[in-house]
This record gives sequence, C-alpha cells and structure tokens, in this order.
Amino acid sequence: MLAYLYVKEMMSHDLIQAIEEEGLSSIYGHESHIISSIELLLRRLQATAFQDTDIRKITRQQAKQLIVERARTVLGEGRRSRQTRIMVTLDEQLIDEPKVMEQLLLHGMDVARINCAHGSPEIWKKIIEGVRQVEERLQKKQQWEKRCRIYMDLPGPKVRVDSIVSNTYPVKLTVRKDEYGQPIQPVTGFLYLHTPLYFPSEQSDVSFVLEVATNESITMVSGDELVFIDVRGRKRRLKVIDVIAPSCFKVELSNTAYIQEGIWFKHKRFSLLLQSVTPIPMKAIVKKGTRLQIYFDRTHFEAAKMDDAVKLTTTLPKALRNVRVGHRLYFNDGKIFAMIQNVTNKYIEAKVISTGRKNKMIKKGMGINLPDSLMHLTVSSLTDRDLQYIPFICKYADMIGLSFVHTPHDVAKLYRILTEQGAPHLTIIAKIETRAALHNLTRILMEGLTLPSFGVMIARGDLAIEVGFENMSIVQHDILALCQAAHVPVIWATQVLENLAKKGVPARAEISDVSLGQKAQCVMLNKGPYIVEAVKMLANVLEKEESHPQKRAKMIARYMDQQGVFR
Repeated sequence: MLAYLYVKEMMSHDLIQAIEEEGLSSIYGHESHIISSIELLLRRLQATAFQDTDIRKITRQQAKQLIVERARTVLGEGRRSRQTRIMVTLDEQLIDEPKVMEQLLLHGMDVARINCAHGSPEIWKKIIEGVRQVEERLQKKQQWEKRCRIYMDLPGPKVRVDSIVSNTYPVKLTVRKDEYGQPIQPVTGFLYLHTPLYFPSEQSDVSFVLEVATNESITMVSGDELVFIDVRGRKRRLKVIDVIAPSCFKVELSNTAYIQEGIWFKHKRFSLLLQSVTPIPMKAIVKKGTRLQIYFDRTHFEAAKMDDAVKLTTTLPKALRNVRVGHRLYFNDGKIFAMIQNVTNKYIEAKVISTGRKNKMIKKGMGINLPDSLMHLTVSSLTDRDLQYIPFICKYADMIGLSFVHTPHDVAKLYRILTEQGAPHLTIIAKIETRAALHNLTRILMEGLTLPSFGVMIARGDLAIEVGFENMSIVQHDILALCQAAHVPVIWATQVLENLAKKGVPARAEISDVSLGQKAQCVMLNKGPYIVEAVKMLANVLEKEESHPQKRAKMIARYMDQQGVFR
C-alpha cells in the first residue's frame, strides 16, 4: 500500500503516458502487487532493478490469493458460481415474510444487513432468528449449505430529523390500493380529545394522530364510527378499533382522505372538531424557496409561533455548533438542497434551493448532511446509542459497521470496546463516508490491518454529498485502488440497482454501476418491494462478469458479432 502511494505520487503523468506508449503497463491495475510490477517494468526497460535490497514483495497471483483469503474471513465463503458476495438490507417487514427470506438466500444473499439506525433490539433479534430458521429449513431440504453472515451497522453520529411541524394543509392520509383500485387494508391512527403529553408506545401500523375538541360528554367503544366530509367533498368514515383510554382511541380509515383542521367528525350522539392532524412519521412538503428553521432544543421548538417556515429539531443538536451562514444543507442523500441564511441562539434558518423536478417531503428520521460544518470536530464517531447497542451486536452479529469513521483512533477505540465485550473476533467494517475519512484512509487501513478481521465499505450516499456528486467517480475509484493495494476487502454500497429494487425496472446506468462494483468483494443492495428481483439480477450480472475468460468472450461475441466487415 505504501509503495503504491509513493509510486503514484512520484510518477508523473508524462512518465506514465510514455511507458504506455512503449506498450508497457503503468501502475493502474497493478495496485495489489505494485513492487513486483515495477521490478518487471525495469527489466523490460533494461534498467537496474532492486538490487542489494531486502524488499518485501508479492506477485499478482499471491496478491489475488491474499485478498481471497481475507474476503473469506470477513464475508464468509463465496458461491460456486461467483466469489463477489451480495449483501442485502433487511427490515422488520420481512419478519412475517419467510418465503421472501427464503428466495433471498436461494437467489444470492450471502450477508444480511441490519441498519441499527432503525428499529430496536427486539426487532433485530426477530430478523436474525428469521434468517436462521429459513436456513435450517433449506438445509433440511438440502438446498442450502453455507451460513449467511449477519452485518449490523452502528447508527453513528448521523444527524436526522427528530420532530417536525409545518402549517402545510391539507394532509393526505393514503390507503394503499391493488392493481384494480380496491383498498388493500385500512390505515390506522390515534384520535385524542386533547393534546397528548405522550403517544402510546410506538406501533409500526400507526400512520396519523388526530387531536379533536368538543364541549359534549362523550363515550365511544370499539365498532363506533365517525363520519366526515374531507377537503375534496368525499364522505369518509373513521372506525374505532380500540379504546386506549377515556380520551384516546385507535381508529382506522378505509379510503384515502385529505383532511385539515376545522373538519367535523359526526358521531350519532355528538360531534368532534379537528384541531390538528399529524402524519406518522411526521412530515412536511417543501419546495424551492421554503424556509426551514432547525431548533437547538425542544423548549424553543415547542414555544415557536407558527408561520410559513417548516420547523424541526434534530437527533444530534451538538452537530450544529459549527454551522455558519453560507454553509450547505442536504436532506435525504442530497434530494433536498438548502443554504444556511441565518444563525440565532435558538435556531438555524435555511432556505431550500432545489428539490429536483418535484416538490419533496421532509419527514421524521430523514438524514441531514452538513458537508461544510466540520461536524467531526464536535461529535465522536461512537455515540452513546452506539455503545448501548454494541453488546447486542457482539452476541448476534458476525460483522459490525463503524459509521462515519474519521481517524484510525475510531477503529482502535471500537476494537478495544469489542475486546472488553469478549468479541475481539468480530469483523470491523470501516464505513468511508466523510472527507475526514478520505484524508485519513491510509492510516485507517494500516490500523485495520492490525486487527483479526477488517474491511471497508464505500458508503456512497453520504460520501457523495461530502465530496460532491461530480467527484464521486474519481473518489470511489481511488478508494478501491488503495484498498486493493492494502489487500483489504471492500463492500460497494448505496443505490446499487435501486430503481429495480424499488420500482421493478432497472435503469440502464445501474447495470454499468454493478459492473464497476464487481471490483469489490461484496456489493450491497438496499431494501425495496422488488428486492428478490434485484438480487437475482445482481447475481446474474456478477456471475457473467466472473465467468471464465474464454466462456465470457464467446458469450460477448454472440451479441457483438460484426457482419459484413471481413467476410
């Protein structure tokens, strides 16, 4: 690795071009065995090679074998048809979908990823148990031989939207429909007779919270209905499905409705006036020119007067300490771009500059990036929440992802904690997603090489915002090259076949992206309704890329046969 960096720095572009013009290979593509390659180059040029020196060097074949062995340690065994592993992000929806889990394993999932920024230990345990149960069933059928690795991402100091309010009305409560336009299942929510001090324990099926008022004495039981006319003049019904408390009811809506404050809900004995509606997760529509106010604490947030600004708090207020006027602000991996306009002692004010061709939604849990604000100077890579989750990860996982790593000290600190937990064998994956990590990558790799098992993830979502989308092609190539020089396994992540996983149809550029990702030892797919199809296609592309050169050449020739040129 150090030799590669030195040669890369010392060899000028003119020298590299001159070598290539002589029909000889330059340093590119030889990162993993650079010293041997330079020695061969010098011999071809009849120049003095490394004489009277004790230089440690490995051949191309030795380098290839070393990365194969390390990839096996980090990622588990490859498959007979391909060595590039496939990692798939799983979520709680798959807990009750064993057939989907089975299809994922059969068609190519080698590593199951759980993002600890979402869900809870109870949910993660069910997901892991689901993977193991499906594996056992497949083994009994003699359809499965290997063991799927479990990879868990620490949340890290990722800034996310916590609470959000806006005066955007009406609110659309959407009921999903099938291909024939018929409702699939109702949406559920809570209805309160006064402002709640807290919501009942989090429930994944809750989509909205309604606050209503009345001067009448009321009682309701399961099965009661509230009739109302929505903003479009459509007659709709809320049905009470559970009585949580005398002033709190769980209700369901069977048809999509647009509602806003001032709507009357009619019971056969009384009426309720809607005071506010809060979608879950909380969200607000923004467009170019929308004002945003990001509050430092909840006290000022809750005391703020409503106006045309979208107001929100974050999960990590101290990350905002270095924010200044003119700094960039991104939401949802860059889909919403804003600029800081003002900084007060209560909040930061920003203005939305771009949302693409359509208006976008900011909602609770959405990621925030501040690439100009030197967040790593005020926030540790390991948060209190990370430390809370580590014991669980040590017990159930094979690999742990260190999010927003900045320096080699972050890697060393995590390893010390794992050792204290009795899990020094756990593979550490350093997620490269900040500019600080890029500048310290060599030292991070050197620290990782001292560990029993270590790898790198190119987390392209946050990294693209940090370095600029226009620079990602060069940056991801250089990360791959440096990791190849260090013989460190790489996971290629973020937005791989995303269009296919989410919409069922791949974008053409996605296939080229997969081909480039094949230079890594593992490719990660994110969740989506068509994730099984995405796994199938990814496995198919990787298998073709890795097939025997002669077989691959014949296959390409079948599509590229040129007619009428030489015959």
